[in-house]
Amino acid sequence: MIEFMTPFDIMEKFVDVIEKQRVRKNMTQVDLYKAAGMSSKAYANFMSTKSTKFENIVNIMIALDMTPKLENLIMQEKFTSIDEIRNEKKYKEKKRVRKG
Repeated sequence: MIEFMTPFDIMEKFVDVIEKQRVRKNMTQVDLYKAAGMSSKAYANFMSTKSTKFENIVNIMIALDMTPKLENLIMQEKFTSIDEIRNEKKYKEKKRVRKG
């Protein structure tokens, strides 16, 4: 259960998933970090520290054809008409949360 994991534990598990997918795709680490647009140092740091920019994670997932796993993060509301889309854009407002 992910609820009982620390952020480091989650990233450690994520790095493991990436490595397994990289091997499945028959890619070397060099192939992967180049395809993801990362430097060798940035990739090595990610592998050792389990920390990187979210943009790097997205690029790695794209390079490994893992984008379906990202879809839950960016799932968009389904619209039934063009008018709903227009109204959504028209009435977008900033929402604030205040402690009360």
